[in-house]
Amino acid sequence: MADVNEAKKVVLADYERDVRESLKIIAKLRRDLGLPEFQLSDSDLNVTPENLEVKSAQVNVATLVKPGDLFGMTQVQAAKTFLGLTGRQAVSLQEIAAALHRGKATEVLIEGDALRNLSSLLSRSDDFISVAKGRWGLSEWYPNKAKRRKSKEAANGDATASQEAAS
Repeated sequence: MADVNEAKKVVLADYERDVRESLKIIAKLRRDLGLPEFQLSDSDLNVTPENLEVKSAQVNVATLVKPGDLFGMTQVQAAKTFLGLTGRQAVSLQEIAAALHRGKATEVLIEGDALRNLSSLLSRSDDFISVAKGRWGLSEWYPNKAKRRKSKEAANGDATASQEAAS
């Protein structure tokens, strides 16, 4: 039994080395393509049935947004601009808040209740879609996703059509 476990350890070490090499290649390709970088720590590679979960890559806000890039924009405009820079990668609400602060759309870093308010702003705009808990993308990236609500014009048109039909 000890020989089998030793063999498994050797195979595991080989696979882990292969994964690290693959991640280096992926990181270089992402840099070459101008896509946001992401990093995985050793704990990300330590997968057991108890801690198995989907890990999301983080964007490098400092690389994508320079101070002043979002100055004078509303939070919604700035968030849309930032998401457009991510290479179609959904990001966390905290990453959006960091981008808004770094780009000077906000004076202070959005945290706590203000972060919930930002989430509410995004959810009310048809430009954004929540793709996972706390992760946002642009609606245009997901064309097959049904629209959340009708526009005001369509709603008014439906009400007018209903009134005319009742007459």
